[in-house]
Amino acid sequence: MTPLQPPELDSKQMGKSHAINMPSIRAPIVTGSGVMIVHRSLERAIPGYQIDPLSPWAGLAPLLLRLRPSRPCAITHTQPELGPWVAHRDSSLVATFHSYSLDAELLAMMTPQQRILHRFTIAPAVAASLKRAKWITAVSDFTAGLVVRHHEVGERLVVIKNGVDSSIFRPAPSAPRDSVNILFAGNPRRLKGSHHLEALADVLPDGVSLQYTTGLRSSGVDMPSEKANLVAMPRRSHEQMVNLYQQADILFFPTLREGLSLAVLEAMACGLPIVATRCSSMDELVEHDKGGFLFDMNDRAQMLRYLLKLADDPVLRAEMGAYNREKVLTNFTLQQMIDGYKEVFSACG
Repeated sequence: MTPLQPPELDSKQMGKSHAINMPSIRAPIVTGSGVMIVHRSLERAIPGYQIDPLSPWAGLAPLLLRLRPSRPCAITHTQPELGPWVAHRDSSLVATFHSYSLDAELLAMMTPQQRILHRFTIAPAVAASLKRAKWITAVSDFTAGLVVRHHEVGERLVVIKNGVDSSIFRPAPSAPRDSVNILFAGNPRRLKGSHHLEALADVLPDGVSLQYTTGLRSSGVDMPSEKANLVAMPRRSHEQMVNLYQQADILFFPTLREGLSLAVLEAMACGLPIVATRCSSMDELVEHDKGGFLFDMNDRAQMLRYLLKLADDPVLRAEMGAYNREKVLTNFTLQQMIDGYKEVFSACG
């Protein structure tokens, strides 16, 4: 079996259409994940930035993407695995790694079918994108490190960390609650650690509940069994997620890999302490013993110990939540993220 070869992209054509009267930036982006949230923010903030939404299944049949009309633009901003199939030939390509999935550690977590897809479809597409790209961005230092380790990118790589709107994601006025609410936010998949929820719910004491979101996707998820203290929250839009954070006391995030988690940033902006896996980019967000606790991957004893420590101490929860809110205001604002992309797009001219 030979790798699926993306079409050749002529780097000599990059930037030709900048002076033509047309939408300046087109962003073909797969729907159904936090990636779309980032690009929607850019669309609202940057004149001429237009999202071209793609089906979540687009990556399984990339050749079909070549059948879609390709509208001229000055810049194509997309994910590296899509670049060869969606970038207009006369545009400058800006490829953004929201995560990195071609390293051995993550490939080992995949099914055999997923590994075949990555080897024969995604890997060639990423290589073609990086050959063509005028600029390459990554959402975290961790992700950028993986890119540099596996690819020759020179000085084209820029880290632009995700940011959140702190005027929307903000703490709720304090009010007494009958129980301590622990929130799991994300698609209920093994990669997100949802397989730990039932076991933890079985040993949580009275007065502590574990709530979980059902995610942005309706397929390919592993829904836990309902228990009295394990409650599925109704599906919410991204704009409505602030209500969930404001009703929670702790964010629980047992992920196995993250590019740079928007859910964690949003919860931090809402003043929540975080209990999360010590892996990938999580220590770029959560400072252990200051903004929450980081546990070793899949260590349920540590998860439970840290969750109960926070559940039993409302003062500690408030202190850690305030620390997290301030960290977002200093380092992870929406405007900082937007300004970073504006600078990259300007450098394409």
